[in-house]
Amino acid sequence: MSSKPFPIFFSDSDLLSADIKTLLETGCCRAISAYDEETCFLNYNDESLSINLHLNNESLSFCVDFVAGKAKHRRQYGGGKKQPLAKACGIDKHPEWAILDATAGLGKDAFVLASLGADITLCEQHPALYALLTDGIYRASQDIDVAAIANRMKCVHHNSVDYLMSLDSSLLTRPDVIYLDPMYPERKKSAKIKKEMQVLQHLVGHANDENELFVVALKAARHRVVVKRPKSAKALINSKLSYTVSSVNTRYDVYVKQPV
Repeated sequence: MSSKPFPIFFSDSDLLSADIKTLLETGCCRAISAYDEETCFLNYNDESLSINLHLNNESLSFCVDFVAGKAKHRRQYGGGKKQPLAKACGIDKHPEWAILDATAGLGKDAFVLASLGADITLCEQHPALYALLTDGIYRASQDIDVAAIANRMKCVHHNSVDYLMSLDSSLLTRPDVIYLDPMYPERKKSAKIKKEMQVLQHLVGHANDENELFVVALKAARHRVVVKRPKSAKALINSKLSYTVSSVNTRYDVYVKQPV
């Protein structure tokens, strides 16, 4: 978990969800009465939670929205179970498989998988990202067109390695598929990155424990581990790679568990 309580601004605590109240009660977040001096903070306003970052004379702000915008477009026109993500996770042939997204981030890929019928657990250890996810899932659950999808998404506030190691050894409690999307290394020569990625890099930086997470995930998954990578990047672990599924700018490395 984050070592310092993450600041959150709100006008009425009664409007906060139970998940966000728990973050405050457990000391993962702290209430602030003003945000002029804060570089990065959460803001609950107009019935939604946003994250705000002031960095290098620039202000960035967004919320997790599973109802409108890009989420709506991909839900309607994303290609269904024929798209690479679905094939890599195996839900084109095994729609009953349960998935754990062990690097949930902003939940974009998790929402796609849930929209295709998968039950998915999102594991996120950063309190700000966890708060954004739970708020986005809650608002989606109130929308008639997206409620059924949101109800297939469950978010847990944990370190992914610890969470996977705590799972019961019984096959009945382990996820069929574990999905990993490690933070890409910061690009030094590319064009300006999107504001969401800037905020993610500010909050969590580049993951340096991805190999440990992969090893634990491979032990915990019932059927496969899927790792999202930049198309030109090296595989996380070459020796155990079963096959890859490619898309335009990324690819999905699939590690199939061998039957015991």
